[in-house]
Amino acid sequence: MNKLNKKNNEEQIIDRISRIEGQLRGIKRMVEERKECLNIINQISAIREAVNMLGVELLKNDLCNGKKELSENHLKSLFKFQ
Repeated sequence: MNKLNKKNNEEQIIDRISRIEGQLRGIKRMVEERKECLNIINQISAIREAVNMLGVELLKNDLCNGKKELSENHLKSLFKFQ
């Protein structure tokens, strides 16, 4: 992977993290405003999926340090994929 692609990938990862932060702030605001519980839980579910995809992107783009071989089963258990 060349430096330009790595920078682009890093920017995409940072953007993904920023969106997750925004979703978390939204949930906090929903709790403070005593919004309906089911709506809050739906947002939590969306964040869970977003965090799982963040992990996949990090591994896929090889942006993690300590390049460790991980089995497919281990990855599935980390991200709760069935």
